[in-house]
Amino acid sequence: MRATRVRSGFTLIELLVVIAIIAILASILFPVFAQARAKARQAACLSNMNQMAKGLMMYSQDYEGVMPPSQLPSTGANVSWPTMMHPYIKNEGVFACPGANDAPFTADKQYIAASSLRYTGVTDSKYGPAAFGNAGDGSTLGLQSVNRLSYGRNLIPTGGWQTAGFTGGDKSGFVTTGTTLSVHEAAIERPADTIHIVDAITGHATVDARGLGNSIRGIQQEIRTDRYPNATSSKVDYRHNGGFNVVWGDGHCKWKKWGSSTAAEWSIQDD
Repeated sequence: MRATRVRSGFTLIELLVVIAIIAILASILFPVFAQARAKARQAACLSNMNQMAKGLMMYSQDYEGVMPPSQLPSTGANVSWPTMMHPYIKNEGVFACPGANDAPFTADKQYIAASSLRYTGVTDSKYGPAAFGNAGDGSTLGLQSVNRLSYGRNLIPTGGWQTAGFTGGDKSGFVTTGTTLSVHEAAIERPADTIHIVDAITGHATVDARGLGNSIRGIQQEIRTDRYPNATSSKVDYRHNGGFNVVWGDGHCKWKKWGSSTAAEWSIQDD
């Protein structure tokens, strides 16, 4: 008698079913993986901010309670606040957010109004000569200790407000006169409720915004905060799941949803 050979294998229908199941699982899991990566970048950014907060405390202790200004001196060749803080942190990588968009991009209209501005979340010294001769942190090119920057400080001066009751009033961010001279920590009436450093972006319509370190380093008008959709040259970013990380006036750090801040949170004076 002849033995019957039995051939084992998958039918075409079975293969198609398996492929369909894999495709369904992939469509479910890939967004989860992407969200997990985004959360990891948000956590790494928060770690950067914690180190900056400690640097701010050490700086103010050395200068009898005075916070670092935006730049020194206030005019001419100068060094920017990240370079001033670098000796206390000793890691320039802390000043660049791992979740920031490096290449210029068009802002999401859900957050910022449509415009000709092309934004970037990281300014870099190597693009400075093509812009205005600034290093990545806003220092005069050649004087910097920090070459890449993703964060801006609350430098809204008196008169820089859009909210009724703040315009022309005695309200300000972490500045005194102009937007370069800083404040004493005793002037901050509610430190735990006052925004100091945030995730930031900068944009320009004609030059590569990665060369605009002197723009990203400071939020200088209320319309540049998350409270307004105005497309301005510097802006609070929305890069972390529709929100931004914050160093508050007392040094604690946490995430904040974009569009949720109040005018009072940007003023060092009580309101």
